[in-house]
Amino acid sequence: MWRVNDSLAFCQNRYKSGEKKSTNPELQKLFITQAKKTECREWLSEVSNIPLQQSLNDLNQALL
Repeated sequence: MWRVNDSLAFCQNRYKSGEKKSTNPELQKLFITQAKKTECREWLSEVSNIPLQQSLNDLNQALL
């Protein structure tokens, strides 16, 4: 199942390694678009993108 925790771990690892914070479009491409291409998460194509995008936007805002 797709989880915001996947993107949280990704963002935390970037922070720890001193990398620049990811943008919302980058996170969406990595964690929504790519997830829809996997067999175990292809069901994401059947639901609205809005809640998925908002969860990543909320995460990115919380990491300011």
